[in-house]
Amino acid sequence: MKKKSWKIARTVQERQDGQKRWDRAYLLVLEIAQSASPSITQEAAQMEVDHASSNLCPGIDPTSGPDPNH
Repeated sequence: MKKKSWKIARTVQERQDGQKRWDRAYLLVLEIAQSASPSITQEAAQMEVDHASSNLCPGIDPTSGPDPNH
């Protein structure tokens, strides 16, 4: 069976409503992006601020010593 080879050509066509169509597409992209990323509420922002001055605690690993193997 013989394979067909396809040739794709792009052309540019000016349209009278081109700017309006572009603006509408751009607004749709912005709307999708806005709905995909969660907005930070005031409560969430306040929770972050409350923890900003907390002391850091060491984790499971002890502090490093002079000996590199320990």
